Amino acid sequence: MAVNKPPASAVIAVLSLAAISMAAGVFFGGNGQVPLAMTGAALFVILGGVGFELARRRS
Repeated sequence: MAVNKPPASAVIAVLSLAAISMAAGVFFGGNGQVPLAMTGAALFVILGGVGFELARRRS
């Protein structure tokens, strides 16, 4: 059974986007823009999960 490993660049890109979305969420939360902060947090959770799944498939 062949395992299809995602490229390392895809894992790094997704996890980088997760980190950027959390940073944006913290920034907007600090400025009192709660809907944008919650969007950033939700994107962090989603992208973080996808990134860890890609990393798990790579190992």
